[in-house]
Amino acid sequence: MGKHKSRQPGSSGRTKGTGRSIRHEAYEAEDRPKPSGEPPPAIHLRQLRAAQALEKLEMQIFLLQRRGARQVLVVHGKGLRSQGEPVIAPLVQDWLRAHPDIVASWQPAPRDWGGEGALVVALRKVQP
Repeated sequence: MGKHKSRQPGSSGRTKGTGRSIRHEAYEAEDRPKPSGEPPPAIHLRQLRAAQALEKLEMQIFLLQRRGARQVLVVHGKGLRSQGEPVIAPLVQDWLRAHPDIVASWQPAPRDWGGEGALVVALRKVQP
């Protein structure tokens, strides 16, 4: 039959594209929950300088909290273009820790919403 064998119709061998990819199975095995529905309102801080990012974060979190948002997606990026260590992500986490009256909790975003480059932040209700 030569060097290249051809598959016979009805053979038990799998055909190309019918199996799940390793990447797909790894995503299903992640500990983080899969996103349900649309992502919450987003605050994009990528490619901003530290002072600009903190100013924008504070202003938009206060605004979204007053509008009744329960969650916010903070997109800070992975810091791949930073000189050395990432800059924005640690600043964002420090700011969130410093404001427990506004921020109830936060966690890494699901992969579809930005993964390691974003945080899902749960906001507290505005006290009258």
